[in-house]
Amino acid sequence: MTGLLAAREADDTLSEAEIVANINLLFGAGHETTTNLIGNGLLALHRNPEELERLRADLGLMQNAVEELLRYDSPVQLTSRLALADTEIMGEHVAEGEEVIALLGSANHDPAAYAGDPERLDIGRPGVRALSFGGGLHFCLGAQLARIEGEIAFRRLIERLPRMRLTDTEDVVWKPTVTLRGLKSLAAEW
Repeated sequence: MTGLLAAREADDTLSEAEIVANINLLFGAGHETTTNLIGNGLLALHRNPEELERLRADLGLMQNAVEELLRYDSPVQLTSRLALADTEIMGEHVAEGEEVIALLGSANHDPAAYAGDPERLDIGRPGVRALSFGGGLHFCLGAQLARIEGEIAFRRLIERLPRMRLTDTEDVVWKPTVTLRGLKSLAAEW
């Protein structure tokens, strides 16, 4: 937020409305993606108990595990951009000004990128580069914070609630959104 305000004071390129919109986006997206990362990740780990046990046995896998959880069940499923010029994407013409929708959740399961069975959760998978936070100029400002929050949350849950188990991993209810993917609730006992 300080950076946004400093940019406004330095050259007035950002209007007050643009600053407010960006700050609202940071608060909303930052909370929602981290919450969904933790919920989706817990569900994925409990649906794959061998991976949960592997993480419990080796907390040194935590950073890679969070990246794999982001890849496996991305809290952000899609994003859109406007083409700045006529271009071609995989043989398809895209006209200047046309909207392009990128399916991040699907790209995270691309067999060309994850030849070792992209549908399988593998917290030790080498070279995981989840697209959950976009990329390039539009890479999420809070991506690193969300990753760190995820690492802390999973570590604390494993350390403090070693017998925690989800009471229902099959009939979960998802929030009714398209862009973001997250659970309405997740019941557990310990």
